[in-house]
Amino acid sequence: MTTPSVTPGAGPASSLPKPVRIVLRLLAAVAWTLLGLLAYCICQGMFGGYQQIHSALLTTLGMIAIALIGGITWIVDERRPHDDE
Repeated sequence: MTTPSVTPGAGPASSLPKPVRIVLRLLAAVAWTLLGLLAYCICQGMFGGYQQIHSALLTTLGMIAIALIGGITWIVDERRPHDDE
């Protein structure tokens, strides 16, 4: 019985042409940046004082989202093999 070889990075995105992958990565980076800026604005209370949109709840949810994203990023980075080790 032979085991199939696994090529690093051979996911569904690797079957796309290189220019399409570049554009998708750029769009993903822009989207994540905009979401990060929105989370920052919410957490800083820039939308504060608006009872009709429950701004206090938005601030709390924004801080929880930032903490969760940071924790998930740390866990994923710790599981990744590093070249310097």
